Amino acid sequence: MYDHTSAKDPTQDVRHAIGRLAPRWTTWTLQTIQQHGQMRFTEIASALPWIGTQNTQWVLRRMLTDGLLERPQLGLYEVAPLGRHAHNAHRALASWHRAHFAESGPVLAKAERTEDALRRLRGKGAVDVLHALSQHGPLPNGELRDAAGLATGSFHYRVQQLQEDQLLTRTGPSNRAYDLTPAAQALGPVYVELAAFESMASRTTVRHNPTTRPTADMARANAAVRRTPSAFPGLFSHAPEPQPRVPVHVSALSRPSRTR
Repeated sequence: MYDHTSAKDPTQDVRHAIGRLAPRWTTWTLQTIQQHGQMRFTEIASALPWIGTQNTQWVLRRMLTDGLLERPQLGLYEVAPLGRHAHNAHRALASWHRAHFAESGPVLAKAERTEDALRRLRGKGAVDVLHALSQHGPLPNGELRDAAGLATGSFHYRVQQLQEDQLLTRTGPSNRAYDLTPAAQALGPVYVELAAFESMASRTTVRHNPTTRPTADMARANAAVRRTPSAFPGLFSHAPEPQPRVPVHVSALSRPSRTR
């Protein structure tokens, strides 16, 4: 597990990096624009039809605020130096995901692997719980809660989610203690790259806004991206078999309804 002894809080950089990179569609948008150099909004929306126009606008605004994108001129987007620096973190996340999580359906794109890896690590207290176990070994319920610094309700929700995400397991007599799974034990290289990325962000004094915006069409968009990993063949090392485009009626359904 990552150990940054020079920092007062050894998990702070990792948490901040995850908060910056983990919001849904960040990886897809960043890598799409990086592959094309510069893109206009309509081109981005066309390349990622499952997100929907309204959500694409919000994603781009947030990524500009977080310093991942720049606008060299009105209506044109390109990857900022900090966004380019995310490459090593993305590569480490995708590699970790590929090594520890079996495929369940179509072969995933690298961008989708990265986003799913970040999803498993995001959330209040996730990194703190994992770090506590990496430092102290298996811990019973109360000791782990105290070591992670979480309130009882938040702690129970987080450990349940980490178990579902295959990062935490029960162990010891009567399964009263928690321990890291092999996947969680292998997070060291990922944490190192995330900390390096956040160090770059600190040097460039980027304002970070960790707030995420829930969307009513998220489930529909997630289903669409699994049916069609990209509008461009071969983007982000997808499955070798041809991938169909998202039908127009599916893309249209990703737009929020105007009625209640």
